[in-house]
Amino acid sequence: MRHQNDALKNNMTPRQKETLLKFRRKLAESMPKVRIEWAKAYNKEIIELHLEYDKYTYRNSLKAATMATEVEDETDITIILR
Repeated sequence: MRHQNDALKNNMTPRQKETLLKFRRKLAESMPKVRIEWAKAYNKEIIELHLEYDKYTYRNSLKAATMATEVEDETDITIILR
């Protein structure tokens, strides 16, 4: 996702950027093999993300969804995982 950072920052509000960074940090700490393939602002209160798994499993998606909910509770920005 490194190559998309500039484009993302132009389309996201400061709260959405903060939310994405918090989620990215939690993801890196807890699930280092999972990467954010793309992210975009859906509207002012929702971010849409697609996660790239080395091996897709239900457990990984459930863990990522739990982290997204935790970040949402902190920032009031919803993260939709695709």
